[in-house]
Amino acid sequence: MKRFYLLSVLLLITAVISYSQDKIYKRDHSVIECVITEVGIEEIKYYLSPDEIRNSPTFSIPVSQVSRIVLSNGREMTFKDPLQDESLYSEDRSHALKLHFLSALTEHLGFTYEKSIKPGRSFETELGLIGIGFNTDDYNRSQGAYVSSGYKFIRTPDFYTSHMKYAHLLKGSYIKPQIILSVYQNEYDNDFFFGSGVTTRRIKRDVVAGALLLNFGKQIIYDNAFLIDYSVGIGYGFSNLKNDELDGGDVNDFRAFHYGFIAGDSNSPIAVNARLKIGLLLK
Repeated sequence: MKRFYLLSVLLLITAVISYSQDKIYKRDHSVIECVITEVGIEEIKYYLSPDEIRNSPTFSIPVSQVSRIVLSNGREMTFKDPLQDESLYSEDRSHALKLHFLSALTEHLGFTYEKSIKPGRSFETELGLIGIGFNTDDYNRSQGAYVSSGYKFIRTPDFYTSHMKYAHLLKGSYIKPQIILSVYQNEYDNDFFFGSGVTTRRIKRDVVAGALLLNFGKQIIYDNAFLIDYSVGIGYGFSNLKNDELDGGDVNDFRAFHYGFIAGDSNSPIAVNARLKIGLLLK
């Protein structure tokens, strides 16, 4: 009797093993239970059941439609979209330090640090030191700083082919939502009539300005070492300068240029900026 039970158990295990199937998990979340015969670079070949191995044609499915497969022995293989597979970008430098190339011409120095988050996405932060650089207006000077942060969405290709990937993690056209805050002290000479003459008074004021911008740009990478990044942005801006400062006839009373961007008054709160950056890629 014991031999009979032992033989029955062995036959049952053999039957289960012989009919155990592999599983193909598709990207649309459906599952194909089958017997996989070949896993290639472009496609996976399979039969729907062990009985069909000799009696039916072979089915195939493109690898691009498959997220993973689980073999009958428990082994699992995953398949990633080449455009998003981080292992394919292991040689790309994923950090960059940039200089705002023309910023010194407008009384400040601007710097940007960029870090890749994943293929097609990166984070940027900016620092501008106001009061450093060339100033062509001796009657109007400022000192302070601006900071900003933004998140880049790098454009994906208009069409897709098998094994397509980005040329570089940080390369390509992009859009970037950006928030920026500028805080500085501004000094300027204000001329006013006193009696029969003109008196000049030096005025100091603290300026706080900010903007929410949407930037459109393109970044070019050279030899995984050097980059050029250019962009323009438009959005909404504000400052603590009031409309009544427009009265009096002195154009210096109201400032539209806040170093990181240009913004109108409360009646026209449009903000714009433009950037030309050069930089080095870091590992």
